[in-house]
Amino acid sequence: MTTIAANALTKNSLADRIEICQQKQFTGRLEITAKGDRQHWNLYFCLGRLIWATGGVHLIKRWQRLLAQYCPQVNSQKYVSLEGKKVEEYHLLIGLVKKQEIKGEEAVRVIRNTVTEVLFDLLQQETLGELTFVSTCHNALNASLTMLNPQHAVSYSKQAWEQWCKAGLETISPNAAVLLCQKEQLQKYTSPPVYKTLIKIVDGERTLRDLAVLMKQDLLLVTRLLSPYIRQGIMELIKIGDLLPPATGEQLEPHQPTNNFPTLPATPTSKQPLIACIDDSPIMGQLMKHILTKAGYRFVGISDALEALPVLLESQPDLIFLDLMMPIANGYEVCSQIRRITQFKNIPVIILTGNDGIVDRVRAKIVGSSEFLSKPIKPEQVLAVVRKYLPAPLAGNKVDT
Repeated sequence: MTTIAANALTKNSLADRIEICQQKQFTGRLEITAKGDRQHWNLYFCLGRLIWATGGVHLIKRWQRLLAQYCPQVNSQKYVSLEGKKVEEYHLLIGLVKKQEIKGEEAVRVIRNTVTEVLFDLLQQETLGELTFVSTCHNALNASLTMLNPQHAVSYSKQAWEQWCKAGLETISPNAAVLLCQKEQLQKYTSPPVYKTLIKIVDGERTLRDLAVLMKQDLLLVTRLLSPYIRQGIMELIKIGDLLPPATGEQLEPHQPTNNFPTLPATPTSKQPLIACIDDSPIMGQLMKHILTKAGYRFVGISDALEALPVLLESQPDLIFLDLMMPIANGYEVCSQIRRITQFKNIPVIILTGNDGIVDRVRAKIVGSSEFLSKPIKPEQVLAVVRKYLPAPLAGNKVDT
């Protein structure tokens, strides 16, 4: 394995560096880093052709979105590498094709769109600051799925980036999530059907790319439609982290999974503390369940705010996580209702929100919340808050059946 230092080559733009890799029929990895940023990307070549791209802020999120979009017959959450990095997803694609769970052309669509998204993000990052490049020669990945013409791939992404800039969106990242801040104002400016749709999908957890796929519309069109609401402060763009790997997943390639959670019973006992999470987002519910059950706690998820009180009364949790932005009844209203119930007067209620402002904190305190936790959530922060209010789960007990 040999490495070509970044300063060994004379051209330093993304397009120039990719062109050099093509001309030299390069086989290996082109590692790209944003100066002043912690973001990293990798482009993989075989004989000067692009075969895979990875990196950026949403590696797992991108994989699940594209797999669900182009291979809908596959459970996108099932086939996720537990590490969620490097070239794991590429090997999973090969495995799915070998097992005939997806067609070769479906795998190619996933690869093409992965490369397109990565190149678009790199072009945007290049306008914000300098990129550094290191080319590492090594044995090629299995290139049986496809070999893309790098110039065509760059040209296509450049065209998309230029259209993005012409629309005045150059400072907006497609990886930003959209958070609805003012429901009443949105209702004034939209028709009832549009309003009903937007309050369901604009939840602070779906990125612009996620929304485009969900709405089955072009990314540029969706962003232009939402930009007036963003400029007026009705909606807000926020940064969110990547998804956590699922608790279980089928590994199609030999792989040693990593576990960053405490070693505790996989199935918590009924004596363990019970934690409830009220959040209309299925993704958030899954993430919280993954974090808390792995740490040994019991978990109950509630996706409908109107059903929250009956479920809480029946389950009697020891701590409640409560999303602030929900349709029909928001977190403030639900928290007030919880505090009116005698047995819940002293239960810890942790507000989850992507809009962490002083006004929100004051209002949350007024309605009786115990603490604030900002989105995107991080496992260590969630567990730190839980351990502040609850005893650690008991390890080694028999599982109740």
